[in-house]
Amino acid sequence: MEKKSLKLCAVGMSYKTSDISDRELYEISRKDLPEALIFLMESDAIEGVIGITTCNRLEFYLTCQKEIDPLALIQNFYKEFKHINTDNMTELFYSYENGDVTKHLFRVICGLDSLVLGEYQIQGQMKEGYSIACKAEAVDKVLHKLFHAAFRAGKKVRSQTALGEGKQSVSGVASKLMIDNLITNDIIAIIGVNENSKIMATKLKTHGFRNFIFVNRTKYKAEIMAEDFGGRAASLSDIEKVLFVADAVFTSTGAKGSIISKEMINRLLVQERCPKLIVDMAIPRDIVSTGIPNYINYYDMDKLQKFIDDEKVGQKKAVKHAEKILKDEYKLFQAWSDHQNENILDQYAEGFEITRQRLTDEYRSQFSEQQFEKIDKLTRSLVHRLQSNFIRVLINEKTNN
Repeated sequence: MEKKSLKLCAVGMSYKTSDISDRELYEISRKDLPEALIFLMESDAIEGVIGITTCNRLEFYLTCQKEIDPLALIQNFYKEFKHINTDNMTELFYSYENGDVTKHLFRVICGLDSLVLGEYQIQGQMKEGYSIACKAEAVDKVLHKLFHAAFRAGKKVRSQTALGEGKQSVSGVASKLMIDNLITNDIIAIIGVNENSKIMATKLKTHGFRNFIFVNRTKYKAEIMAEDFGGRAASLSDIEKVLFVADAVFTSTGAKGSIISKEMINRLLVQERCPKLIVDMAIPRDIVSTGIPNYINYYDMDKLQKFIDDEKVGQKKAVKHAEKILKDEYKLFQAWSDHQNENILDQYAEGFEITRQRLTDEYRSQFSEQQFEKIDKLTRSLVHRLQSNFIRVLINEKTNN
């Protein structure tokens, strides 16, 4: 680290630790994220911060003072920024420090920690979060280096393992639900214009679906979607009329509250015009689901998770390969991090580690896995000692002169 008094931290919640109602409470929209980062940077305890917000996770990556409890810091942030009760935060949020932050981030960005194993959208979402933080001038040297190392690790995993095949995503799973439960003549309402809706429309069109109604608060964006994929466009103000004719609904907007009320659903049910399949991927949810009868197939992110858990098979080999790549990338970042106080070797530490890895990989096939682990540990120790000796020699020469 650049300063001995600083440490790397991560605080967050995901589908593993929370349900959708919890994520709705703590959600920070992409629109509000810059303001949240600037608010956090006003603290003297924080050197840098990056926020990641998706439908399945909310995370903060921080460089902060060593004595600070990062979870307590984020808890206080929510009290002051969102004015909410945070008594249950310790049950819902996880916290990592230093090396564990790197390991966690690498797994997230590769899709190993995603609801859909190998999900490819997460890398773009992480890049977006990094970009937002950069524009807010909230990223310090350590976080810059950490995220670039993570992007490199993600690229390697996706290009060198089976996890990169098929471009898995939650939107892709949602489209499979649509394809398996509808016929191509059904009318499908797609609400919101974003990456999720474009993935949905692309997959449905590929499977012969053509009867789309694209709905958006800004109608001209829906008209562009209609032009690209066929169908027609409608304004969000006409949503009830759209639902009246739709056989299925996919919604994924960035609205701060529901856009389809319980009363609207009830009116449609009375007229027997409610869509037979509803997929709501928004956080917070676009649809108030209370009272939706069981004969209507309704999925929010919690129910999608249960569906996806049943689909996870046959990827163990790819995961093992991915974890080996991440282990090597983790060592690269740690080689840089461990020498942050040794400015003489700052620019060379990563190069030393790359050279070490290439050399050991060249002879890897000549050893058993157990033997290779010992050699790997030995060579890392050797490089570290050589660097330390080199620094001591230079320091002694400067002192004597």
